[in-house]
Amino acid sequence: MKNWEIKSRSRFCLACESPFDVGEVYHTLLDLDGIEPERMDYCIRCWKEKDPGPESRGGDRSAYWQAHFKRLSAPVEKKEAIQKDVIERLLDRYIRSEDKAHINLCYILALLEERKKILIPQDTIIDKEGNKIIVYEQRKTGETYLIRDPHLSLMEVEVVQDQIKELIDREKEALSVPDGEEKDDRDDRDE
Repeated sequence: MKNWEIKSRSRFCLACESPFDVGEVYHTLLDLDGIEPERMDYCIRCWKEKDPGPESRGGDRSAYWQAHFKRLSAPVEKKEAIQKDVIERLLDRYIRSEDKAHINLCYILALLEERKKILIPQDTIIDKEGNKIIVYEQRKTGETYLIRDPHLSLMEVEVVQDQIKELIDREKEALSVPDGEEKDDRDDRDE
């Protein structure tokens, strides 16, 4: 299984379509049996009517969690998108790649975002191939991320950390150059 970014939490119950109130407890079931993972959010009443047993609360091919509904962040304006956290931008860029180096990169980036309490771990599942998948929810937007744990060795972690430092430096450098201008990479030589 590869990493995924999944739609954010819904503002409405999937079953009864009633809107969630701020602070209301809702239940989320993430089904991994389809071509792409599907997120389903339910109010307490509909979740109870669904008659969930232990088998409905996750398992080999699904994840489950409950949380308190928070108002979704306002749509990101273009200016704010430019200022978006560099680590989050890198994670968004590489999340759908199946390249092993990118899977390793996404895992470390997700851990960095978890440490900053931007990504909140919700569940851990095992996919068809036996890979451990960590289910994260982005704290502000409610987006769901599935991040594969590549079981990196300490030596591999150091290599990935160096790659991340280099990517972050490049991103910051690109942001510091105003639109329409190109950076001059020529040496300053005495003539």
